[in-house]
Amino acid sequence: MKKFLSFILLSYILSSCVGPPDPDHGLVENLPVVINTPSAFSFSVRGDNYTLDETIDLSFNLQEGKSVASTLIVTDFKSSDTTIVHLEDANGGTIYQYTVTGNSTRVDGSSTTKPKKAVIQGTKFNGILEWTLTAN
Repeated sequence: MKKFLSFILLSYILSSCVGPPDPDHGLVENLPVVINTPSAFSFSVRGDNYTLDETIDLSFNLQEGKSVASTLIVTDFKSSDTTIVHLEDANGGTIYQYTVTGNSTRVDGSSTTKPKKAVIQGTKFNGILEWTLTAN
């Protein structure tokens, strides 16, 4: 009977434990979220001393007569290092390049060059970085 009561007590204690709360912003620290489809690309990360060295081959398919819109939003920035974000064409040429040194919003939408690679590089990034590409 004593073992049974101990088992019940232990089961109650273990079932009462809770894990950490889900993040209210939808991003888990230092775990990038990438969406890479023929019509859109998105890279989002909530960094906490996070080192970024990402080169992503894009599935992006820019149709003739369309242009690439790029939006970069950086919030909660607390880094002392610089983060570089750039978009390359098939020949390695730069279509868009952003230097992240603080909170900012950048929007560009005039390039008709077909993008091939997204490159994000930085050391000890602290903040939220969201980069989106779409055809318009």
